[in-house]
This record gives sequence, C-alpha cells and structure tokens, in this order.
Amino acid sequence: MFHKALWMRNQKLAGPAVWAVYLSLFFFLPFFFYGEAQSFQRQIDEFHVNISQLPFSFHGAQIALFLTLILVGFATLLIGSERTTHSTDLTFSLPFKRKDIFLSKWMFGVVHITTGLLVNLLLSMLIVKFTILNEVADASFLLQFMILVIPFSIAIFTFSMFIGTIAGSMVSQFILSCIFLFFPLGFISLIATFLVVHGMDLNMLNVFENRLFHTFEDLVISVTLPLPIFDFAYYTDVSNDPSGLGYTRVPSYLVLLSPLIYFAVTFPLGIWFYSCTKNENNGRLLVFEKGKGFFSFGVILCFALTFGMIGGGIFDSYDNPSLITYYLFALIGGVLSYFALRQIMNIRLSLRK
Repeated sequence: MFHKALWMRNQKLAGPAVWAVYLSLFFFLPFFFYGEAQSFQRQIDEFHVNISQLPFSFHGAQIALFLTLILVGFATLLIGSERTTHSTDLTFSLPFKRKDIFLSKWMFGVVHITTGLLVNLLLSMLIVKFTILNEVADASFLLQFMILVIPFSIAIFTFSMFIGTIAGSMVSQFILSCIFLFFPLGFISLIATFLVVHGMDLNMLNVFENRLFHTFEDLVISVTLPLPIFDFAYYTDVSNDPSGLGYTRVPSYLVLLSPLIYFAVTFPLGIWFYSCTKNENNGRLLVFEKGKGFFSFGVILCFALTFGMIGGGIFDSYDNPSLITYYLFALIGGVLSYFALRQIMNIRLSLRK
C-alpha cells in the first residue's frame, strides 16, 4: 500500500543510495557505450583503422560487483540505518502497520532500481543503435541483459532487505548480506576441499566433459545470486564474424527461477520478521536471540573449514593436502572464531541523531 508520508521518509533515509543507483548505472552503461563509440570513431578518423579490425565486447562483470554493493547499500540505508540510529522507535510509532512500513521500503527500492536499469539500458541501446557501434554490435544483446539483470537485481535487493530484518545494525546488515549472497559458492568450495583432503578424487567427475557436472555447476551459479550477472558476456569481431551478430554468453533462462525462488522465500519472511521485530537489540549483530545459537554454529563451522583449507594447502606434500595440518588449523580457526564471535555478539553499535 502506498503512503506518501512513508515514501518521503524512505527518501530521506535512502536518498544517497537513490543517487548512487542512477549515477553509477549511467556511468557503467550509457557513459561506457558512448565512450566506446567515441574511441572507435577516433581510431577510424585518426589512425584510419578499418572497422572490421575493431572487436567490441561487454561483460556483466563490468557492472555486477558494483551493482551488488549498491543494492545491498540501498537496503542497508532503508532498514539498518534506523536500527543503528535507534530511529525505529519513531518509525514504529507512526500510524501504519509494520507490514505496510516494510512494503513501502521494498516498493521504494524496487521502483528506483527498476527505473534506473530500464532508463540506462534503453539509453545504451539507443547509443549502440545510432552510433558507429551499430556496425560492430547488435543492440539486442542489451535486451537480453535487461531480462537477466532486472529480476536478479530485485532479488538481491529483496534478500538484503530480509537480512536487514534479522541484523541489528547497518554494519551487520551490509556485511551479512554480502557474505550470504556469495555463500553458496564459498560453502561448496569449502566442502569440496574437505572431500579432497579426505581422499575423494574430484577428477573422477570428468570436470570438462561430464554433463552432470556442468548441470551442477550451473546450479551453483544459479543459487549464488550475483553470479549469473557476472557470467553474461557479449563479444563480436566483424573480421571473424561477417554477420556481425556476435557471440552472446547468456546463462540459461532457467536461472530466472533462482530470483523467483529467492523472492518467494525471503519476501514473506522479511515481512514476518519485520512485523515481530523488537528494538531491544538494535545496534547488535543480530536482533533475535533465538537464532544466535544456530548462527554461531554456522560461523564457527565455516571458519574451521576455511582455516583447514588454508592450513592443508600450505603444508601439502606433492599437491596432497596434509590431513593433520588440516584439522589442526581447523581447530585453531574454530576456537578463534568462537571467542571472537562472543565479543562481537556483545558489541552494540549506536549512532544517535
């Protein structure tokens, strides 16, 4: 439900992020393509280079990481900033249901994110279409990128909003959002190292030939939200491709199920957690006391696996990781993370307005 008062409050909270979304997208998309067109034209005019000798490429990795950080920062300013400054008391005292407050924040973010992407991608398509880039690239690849990046951007933002309902401050929301967005890829790497240390030969999977492995790899990319954006690529070289259509590497459109699943899970959970959140733990790492045990176990396990991977790799013998040093470093990592987490859990970040 739209409430003008809530919209204005969200604008006050996340105004810097709104500007960052539009300006960064303009810099990474239209400005980039205009610069490429100018560069191509200058090479042709000054150095008399044939257009067929100028390959053109665009990679999702050019924008994916910065876009992810902007989206997480956007969600952090909308929710985490209120917890850190303890202004949630004021927000919750307004004559609106908590569900409506959360929905207004989510709608505010999605409107600006979608508008920013649409406007800048359409401007980019016009630049490609009506400049010299039209001779070396087909502007339709940006339409494919649009179909991919908008759902994933909304899912990343929604997931970060959900993390904000359980995190107690701006810092913890931003850090936890970034960690858990890439968590599937990192955790699977830790498990793979654990299996290798214990004698499993991953080469038996025929990494480069086995279709089952590629399906699993695609699954890992799909469940790690930012990775499909990283994976997008468009490349054309007229000298080797007279058609000028170029080569586009687009993840299977089945990966679009991933943002839908993330949204279907985190959006209602975000509403629920935000509706029953309490202000007593504002400024701390986590808001809810009941989830601290499970969270602590997961953190300690991951740190133990990480330290074990590092230790086993440093003291390996003929590319065979040492099992003893693996468990020794895993124990060190687990103990250090346990004591560090106990201290971090008790820290209360507070910035009064």
